Amino acid sequence: MITLGIHDGHCASACLMIEGRLVALVAEERFTRLKNDHGYPKNAIEFCLNAAGITAGEVDQIAFASSHMHTFSVGLRALATFDDHTWLRIQREYWYPKIYRGEDHPEVFLEIWRERFSSEGHFYDFSAVESTPNGLFDKTLSRSIRLEGVKRHLNVPTDKIKFYDHHSCHAYYAFYGSHIRANNTMVYTLDGGGDATTSSLFQYVSGELRELTRSNAVDVARIYRQVTHLLGMKLGEHEFKVMGLAPYVTDREFEKSRQIFDDMFQIENDLIVYAPGRKLKDLHFALRDAFEGHRFDGIAAAVQYMCEESVTKWFEHTQRKYESCHAVFSGGVAMNVKLNMHLADLPVLNDFYVCPSPTDDTLCAGACYMAAAEKGAEERNKLQPIRDPYLGPEFGRSEVRESIVKSDAKEYSIIKENISDAEVAVMLSEGKVISRSCGKMEFGQRALGNRSILADPRTEETVERINRQIKYRDFWMPFAPVILEENAQDYIEAPNMSIQRPYMMIGAKTTLKGQKELKGAIHKSDLTARPQVLSRSQNSRYYDIVKSFGDLTGTPALLNTSFNLHGEPIVCTPTDAISTFSRSDLDVLLMEGFALIRR
Repeated sequence: MITLGIHDGHCASACLMIEGRLVALVAEERFTRLKNDHGYPKNAIEFCLNAAGITAGEVDQIAFASSHMHTFSVGLRALATFDDHTWLRIQREYWYPKIYRGEDHPEVFLEIWRERFSSEGHFYDFSAVESTPNGLFDKTLSRSIRLEGVKRHLNVPTDKIKFYDHHSCHAYYAFYGSHIRANNTMVYTLDGGGDATTSSLFQYVSGELRELTRSNAVDVARIYRQVTHLLGMKLGEHEFKVMGLAPYVTDREFEKSRQIFDDMFQIENDLIVYAPGRKLKDLHFALRDAFEGHRFDGIAAAVQYMCEESVTKWFEHTQRKYESCHAVFSGGVAMNVKLNMHLADLPVLNDFYVCPSPTDDTLCAGACYMAAAEKGAEERNKLQPIRDPYLGPEFGRSEVRESIVKSDAKEYSIIKENISDAEVAVMLSEGKVISRSCGKMEFGQRALGNRSILADPRTEETVERINRQIKYRDFWMPFAPVILEENAQDYIEAPNMSIQRPYMMIGAKTTLKGQKELKGAIHKSDLTARPQVLSRSQNSRYYDIVKSFGDLTGTPALLNTSFNLHGEPIVCTPTDAISTFSRSDLDVLLMEGFALIRR
């Protein structure tokens, strides 16, 4: 069975599954260069088909993630392009009158649509939206726009196309993408919303996933999102910055702000619900007023506390109730590595797993898993976990050479061929910051070696330089270490070290050795790390670089951060890599045996 998975919302993406194994997965943003791009992922789809060497006619089923497209958000690429002013306008002109005065003004959305919409870059035809009453919210129209788009692109019959529920896609990706196949595994999803749901709970029993409950009233992610906005950061993108800021809080400011969320949530009917009398009237104005006079670090710490406290209680309660000791987690909140660290440390869990990038850019994979699973036990038994995240485009030496020749790289760099791992290790030990664009691009929001910036983790001076001259990141944001699997226990510690941490998805406390040798790649305040624990079988070329550095310095680890400039997607092509290299102060660019060494 060959299935093409499509996600056309926030973080649009596509993937291809053949006989139960994912063979290609990539986000549309890597081609369009618009971070978190929305809409029909035409480029990603074509890559997946070409990578497998098949035509659209050979695909057995096309699986769309999410039953309904939010036309307003997708058509305007809201989470990618809206500024603070636009989000505030929606709050003031639509939500405040609706919640506080009982007035409904949907025309606000149509006005914004007319002001901002451009068909440029869209494959979908949105021309019918304004001519239909309530067209922006018409689910039937939304479905027809999606069907027409994919049929026009791939020339496939309607009976090959099926739509799958958003949170079910998260759940199926969380379970079938993981290595866990234990009976009575609990599957948790939590995010800001999709298909009128923000949270769900599934149970794996007798060879299949069963949905236990779901709700659209679990506001954990929505509160986190609004606090991100209130702190002046980009809603729907910079929540990770709030998480990084939280540990810097003083005890005084934390205690002051924490009280806003104290006893706000409890567990009821297997879900996180508001305690009696604690439901907020709204999630913008009420939070704004509650935090008036509070300091930024206190606010960040309070919302992170809210997230950790409520979700941890949810896991503990349901694990005990269902007598389970295995759990997997997906949805936007599963990107919170500090929360995941606490979940992994729970005594009630023997195993816990978070697949790479469990946010919306992997919904397409969840749709593929669902499409196969619903065919019956034979197809379910073929479903394979994700072996590694390297499922994107790759480029050969001839393509790299051509890109170098077409660029002005010779004007500012020395070009060297066949550079060895030992030479790379020496440059890293000398303090050089090296970018790497080699092999198949990893999918998701974590760079895991093939599109990464690498540096010596032993010094904080490197961190300051990367922040100031290369990544232009906020000073409080930590980088992450890649650590060889056989040396992981030297640097990180946890109650259950058997829980796998291969994708920078689960944080960990560090040992004294880790705090000394990885000081540039851990959080400066709480000394935690979000490690990539790397085995040679996962990525041998990347592993050999880390090992060469370890052989030279005695530290078998590196600082690893994504190869991009702030606000841009991770690089994809050699041209992207050279462009980013030229616009930064990176010392070296590695591409398929070539090294561009800045003069």
